[in-house]
Order: sequence, then C-alpha cells, then structure tokens
Amino acid sequence: MIHSENPPLGIALLSAIWDNQGHTSQIIDADALRLTIPEIITRINPHTDFVGITATTPEITCATMIARKVREKYPHIKIMMGGVHPTVFHKELVQDKSCDLVVRNEGEYPMIELAKGTPFNLIPNLTWRNADNEIIVNPDCDTYVDLNNLPFPAYEKLPMHLYHSALGAAKREPSIAMVTSRGCPGECAFCFSGMFGSQIRSMSPDRIMEHIEHLQKNHGIREISFYDDTFIINKKNVAELCQLMLAKNIKLSWSCFARMDSVTPELLLLMRKAGCHQVTYGFETIDENILKNINKPGNLAQFQKAIEWTKAANINIRGTFMMGNPGETVESMEKTIAFAKTSGIDLALINIITPYPATILYQEFSRNNMLQHQDWDLYDMSHPILKLDTVSNDMIKKYYYKSYRDFYLRPLFILRHVFSIRSISELLIYMKAIPKIMGLFSMLFSQKNTDTI
Repeated sequence: MIHSENPPLGIALLSAIWDNQGHTSQIIDADALRLTIPEIITRINPHTDFVGITATTPEITCATMIARKVREKYPHIKIMMGGVHPTVFHKELVQDKSCDLVVRNEGEYPMIELAKGTPFNLIPNLTWRNADNEIIVNPDCDTYVDLNNLPFPAYEKLPMHLYHSALGAAKREPSIAMVTSRGCPGECAFCFSGMFGSQIRSMSPDRIMEHIEHLQKNHGIREISFYDDTFIINKKNVAELCQLMLAKNIKLSWSCFARMDSVTPELLLLMRKAGCHQVTYGFETIDENILKNINKPGNLAQFQKAIEWTKAANINIRGTFMMGNPGETVESMEKTIAFAKTSGIDLALINIITPYPATILYQEFSRNNMLQHQDWDLYDMSHPILKLDTVSNDMIKKYYYKSYRDFYLRPLFILRHVFSIRSISELLIYMKAIPKIMGLFSMLFSQKNTDTI
C-alpha cells in the first residue's frame, strides 16, 4: 500500500559488467525519476548498440511500449529484454518483435558474451530472431553465477537520493535494498523459482561486508533492507555476518525477510545485537488447509513460536498476508485479520494473491480456465485474478480494504507507533511519509463508505 523505491539492482549489475568489458553504458531508472515514455526516449544515447529493458508482469505492457518507441526512433539499436516475465514469455516477445532478443534467467554470463561480441548462437540463456525471422532458443547456461565474483552494481549511475525503504521498514535514512543470495528450494504455488533455480547461493559474509562498506563510504547509506527471500536459511552465513558487523563496529541498522522455520532464539538475539530491528515473515493465512493448497510450509503453532522468539529478541515484526487463496472463505479472511491484530506483530502488509505466469497456481488455474483474465497491468497483488467457488471477487476486495482499516486505524496501534519514535531521524522519516499516509487513509475511508461488510 505504501511502496518503497528500490534501485534496479539487476540492471545496475549488468551495467557494471558491460563497462568492465571495455564499453560504456547508461542507466535510466524511469520509475524512480517518474519519466514519461517520450522523456525516456530523449535520454537514450543515439549512438548506443543495445537497449536493455527489464520488466515484471505488471510492468510488461509499459516495457513493450517503450521498446516500440525505441525501435521507431532508433531502428539500428538492438532491443533486449530480461527479467521474470520476459524469461517466461521469451519466444512470444521475440516473435511479435517487441524485442530482438531475450536474456533468460541469470543475465551475467550472456552479458559478458554480448560485450565480447560473441555470435548470438553461441550465447547461453539467449532467445533471439535470426536474419530469416526464425526464433532461436539457445540452451540454458550449464552453471550458476558465483555471486562473490560479481562487481558491485553501478550505483554511481543511479539517482541514489531517490531510493528508500517502505514506510516502517527503516529506522534511518538513507536506506537501500540489498540482495545477497539467489535460488529457493521452496515450492510455494504462488512463486516462480525458475529464474534463479532451486539451489541456494549466497555471497560470503566477507563479500557482503565489503558491499555494505562500499555503500556507506560512497553513498552514506545508514540502513540496509535485505530483500533475499531466503536470507536466514543459511544460519551459519548470517551468524558470521553478524559477528563481522560487531567486530568492525559497523554503524548500521538493518531489516530482512525470513522463513519462520529458519529462525532460532539464539540467532535472533545475535541479529539484534548486530543492528537488526525488523524481520518480515510471510504468514499468508492462518488457515492450515489453505496453506496446504498453496504449498506454503507452516502452521499456527510455528507462527506463534517465531513471533515469541522475535519479540523476545526485541526485533519488530512485519507480517505479510494474502487474501483470495484457493479455498478462501469469508471466515478464513476474518480469522486472518483477527490474527494480524492480536498476534503482536508490529506491521502488516496484505495483498490479494496473484498467480504470476509459470507459477503452479497460474498453470493450474489457466489449465482449468479459471483465470479472470490476462490483463498483466492488473497482476499487481491488489486485484482478484483467480475464479474461486468459495468466495466472490467483491468479497475479497472488501476484506482486502477491511484488513488495512482494522489493522492500521486502531487507536492503540497509532499511539504505540507515535510513542515508539526515538530519534529525530525516525521522526523525519515519518514526517516525509505523511502525504502517503493521508492518501492511504483517504482511500480506506472512501472504501468504507462504499463497501459494507
């Protein structure tokens, strides 16, 4: 509901790799700069050879519009796309000439080969169109990227002053997101793990520490939001990183995402000592039958234990929830809202489940003709997409708004957060967010006037 502004780390990393091969590149973060498509086109160097565009599913319509305008103005430029959605629909995007080539999955090795001038047919992870308009799908790369050998993203080419964590996720500014691992062994029905595979690969604690010190020295970063899906799954790595932070007396506050089956009381206490002030847990729902429907490990007892341990370590909890899951009912949504309010978590982020392409949910519901539509603009976690026979779309939307009203408009919640502000820095962060908060409240009250439950 209140978004963060994160740097395009994938693009920035590929830019650094391209430049390391003796070329020059620019980055246009159109989202952070709030650029229109004509403004984007005017910023492109007309002498460039390639334009790369990354896109998630709700961004793909805009991405293809940008690509068309680039082709109209600069027909000599090769247009390439990457990211999750292009990886899934690589053949379709090249076939309809939205782009000339798609870099599937990890892009670092293909980028090195492109920079070297390697013929397209010899580059792994590449889907492209040859001179006869044939679509060529090159084999996948047979090895994963070693994250420790990658350069730092080209932060110097980004509008660093515009990036910030989501409201409530950072105690100090400037703050920025960091990703230190890839891969996930989970099989959650709503998640696509094909981009980076199931094998978890992590940067070493020493390399993470170098990265943090680079951000502090060159960009004055005071807070890190670790956005890894599986940050704590390698407990040894996290413990070593915490020990390094303590040994170096790093002045840094940080937050992270964690699986509840990965945390321990001892690790949480060490994390708090090293500067961690918030952990985000994906509860999704407290209905255990629904958890089974979406292949999400966990149960109510495990949830309560993780909350107890985290609060005991004096670490705040942000909980994420999803409504509209297979098997959802009015009763299950009411129970999930009640849990969020009474469980002791500090913040809640509620979404409507979105079956992104290539996920188990998407494949299952598409096969049974039970998707509402394929309007990718609406695959944004705030619109019902699945056709359910247990609850209506209108009811899902009503409970979606109700969950935010019930959680955030409680007098006790408001007072607790007002009195929790401990520094001028925290006060300034909340003051900057006031316009967004007021906009959120306006929307919630507007929905309350039109939607009754």
